Amino acid sequence: MLPMLRANGDSVTLGYPPEQIKRGTVALFVSGADDEKKYVLHRLVSVDRRRDKYVFCGDKRTECDPPVKREAVIGVVTGFVSRGRASDMKEPGYKLYSAWMVATRHIRPVSFKLQSAAWRVWRKLFRR
Repeated sequence: MLPMLRANGDSVTLGYPPEQIKRGTVALFVSGADDEKKYVLHRLVSVDRRRDKYVFCGDKRTECDPPVKREAVIGVVTGFVSRGRASDMKEPGYKLYSAWMVATRHIRPVSFKLQSAAWRVWRKLFRR
């Protein structure tokens, strides 16, 4: 769940999923067939209420996960510790970050390419 969470040090607190999960919520769900199940922690970006399916996407990913049924959602993140600082999902800064990640999902491929190009130029200009 980069950049919000980093491996080997950050942690999350999970709660039971509510009846209706809202866009922007980070959830733990099971993905894949029975013989290839994996646990995934990603942000909910869209809901198909007719088919009762959710579409999740990681914050640093350009492609979304395949839609999953409501039953595949194990829990939702209610709080987290990142870089030694505890946060909950009700903080204004987190709400703004979450809304931004959902709203900019469709432009991520272009955004990532621009960031990568800018980083390459920066390294060439300031390489020692």
